[in-house]
Amino acid sequence: MKKKLLWIVLLCAITPLNYAQTDDWEWIREVSQVKAKMKLLENKETWVIIPDDNQNMRYMSQQLPEEYKKDGLAITFNGWIGKIPPNVRMLATPLKLTKVWVSCADKKKYKLKKGKYTF
Repeated sequence: MKKKLLWIVLLCAITPLNYAQTDDWEWIREVSQVKAKMKLLENKETWVIIPDDNQNMRYMSQQLPEEYKKDGLAITFNGWIGKIPPNVRMLATPLKLTKVWVSCADKKKYKLKKGKYTF
């Protein structure tokens, strides 16, 4: 009985993490040349992309290069917006990047090696 309970608890704990990391989203809309800023959330682990034209929206992408994870970095991106499934709570809307880049000024300011990534 204890073994079954342990398995149920582990399965419940692991399932949301796996679901959040999957690439099986329904991609509903393509966007291009969206200007945004990078932001580190209060948990100090999660990076989100906040568009300049809608400060209430947050996007999250697994494709985001590590060197672009700088608080306040201004980026521009192209990609696909995903639909959050019913009964799933997420910190941000899924985003599948096709291209992301920074301005020359920010590249120098943040000492980035690469100014543009294409996926």
